Parts: sequence; structure tokens; C-alpha cells
Amino acid sequence: MNTNVTQQAIIIGTYSQRMLVRTVNGDISFAKIKGKKIQPVCGDKVEISPIPNESDWLINKINPRTNELTRNNYSHKREVLAANITMIAIVVSDPPKPDWFIADRYIGAAESMGVKACIICNKTDLNWETEQYKKIINTYRSIGYPVIHCSAEIQSNLHKISAHLKNETAIFVGQSGVGKSSIINQISQNSNQLTQEISRKKNEGRHTTVNSNILDLDNGGKVMDSPGVRDYSPIIDSAYKVVGSFIEIEAEGLKCKFNNCAHAKEQNCAVKEAVSNGKIDPRRYESYKRLLNITREKNYKRY
Repeated sequence: MNTNVTQQAIIIGTYSQRMLVRTVNGDISFAKIKGKKIQPVCGDKVEISPIPNESDWLINKINPRTNELTRNNYSHKREVLAANITMIAIVVSDPPKPDWFIADRYIGAAESMGVKACIICNKTDLNWETEQYKKIINTYRSIGYPVIHCSAEIQSNLHKISAHLKNETAIFVGQSGVGKSSIINQISQNSNQLTQEISRKKNEGRHTTVNSNILDLDNGGKVMDSPGVRDYSPIIDSAYKVVGSFIEIEAEGLKCKFNNCAHAKEQNCAVKEAVSNGKIDPRRYESYKRLLNITREKNYKRY
């Protein structure tokens, strides 16, 4: 093996110690990380080189990212979850009881990244959608976010998810137990089997925690799983940028008397008036105010 040869690759799996990479030629191998300063995530495009007398490759550098899905971790520090995606698919169900504020924040992350967002309502076989839930879901639709109803358990409407993900690189996010992995396993069976076989041959299997994987669909789409969460808040470096996470509030805010209106306690606020007359959903407005307060608090603690 010529150790002076470098190749371009993409991170398609992150493990506790190593990364699974796919080269531009389509070859899949494990790779180690060079140094502690390089912190690749799933979706990263990287430069790799062979390691003498080893089957693993070495990740030398991360190429510039088109975008990053980030979060505030429990230490109030910036953490990158994925890179170079084109869509965030938020999966909800009951059980567990939906936290729509988490869904709003993932949508907000998509808006700040400039990527698409959709809602996937799983476990329809349980008939969990109450009238209140239906109202919330219809609000998302009215704003412009696609909603797909499905059941991974009885394989209902999964073809609609696959069609929606055509030629996209989508990360599935949501609370623990909503069935993200079950949906992904159903719509990417062939690719999933291939990755599992490679992991088994490389001794990276059931004893190793997989943080994230990218799997291919037959229609050119790619899906990325992510660990379930109990909470989520995106990285927003200014409280005044929070409004960009809520496109209907941002649009109405253009009518406010003051350019720096935070749409919270200010007088002559067009957003608050729109909430009063039903033009803006009160729950979405409450979600906006919560994220505004979270952003102010976390930015204060960070600095």
C-alpha cells in the first residue's frame, strides 16, 4: 500500500473510537483520526491516507462544510451533530408524549442552516393523534412544512417517506422511542445490511456504540440516524436571530414599529397583535419566547 497516496472520502458512520468512511470510488473502510483537534461527524467530507501495515485509513483533515447541525450540550458548549445535510426529518409519535417545543427547535435549526424540514408522524397504527395534536400538525402544514403519517410497525406509508427523501441527505431526529431507527431500517434495508456486514467483519458490532450512520436509499437519497433526545436547543449566537427560526413570526415582525423589536414585551408589536387575532398560532409564539429565553441564558453562561 502506498502511504503517500491520499483520497477523498465521506464519513458514513461514527463509532466510539473509529469512523466508517466511503471513498469516492465507493470503497468502505474504517479510519482513525489524526490528532485531537480533528473532530469529524457523520456527513463530513474528509481527506484520508493509508496507515502502513494496517487496514484502517487515517483521517488527515476535514474539508469545508456546507452546513452544520449543532446544539448546546449540557456544558453549554457548542457540539456539532452532523454536517453537509439537506433536510431535517423530525419524527414524532405517542408514546412517547410529543414535545412539540423540541420539534419547533429542530425546525428552527433547519431554517438557520438553510435546509428543508419535515414532520414524520410515526405509529399511526396506535391512532394516537388527538384533536389537539391534529391542530398542532395542521399548523405546521399551514406554515409550509410537509407532514407524513406512517407506521414502521405495519409498514404503512413508508414509500411516501422514501419518495420525499429522493436525492436528499436527511438526518432523522426526535425524542427517544419515536421509532427513527425502525423507519430507517425499513426504507434502507439493502444498505443497512451492507453496513452491518462490514461492521461485523471489522469487529465493530454489537459491543460498540454507533452514534450515527448514513445509509443509502435506492432513489439517490441518504438517511442519517441520530440518538434520541429528551431536549434540544440549537446554537444561536444572538437573541435577535431567534426569530429566524419561526418564519411566520419573522414575516409578521417586519411590520413592527421598531426594527429591534424582540416581540416579547415591546409595545406596538405586530407579532403580538397577530397572535391576538389568530394569525399566528399561540403555541408557536410561546415556543418562540421559550427559545428566546433559552438563547439569552445560554449565551450569558457561555460568555
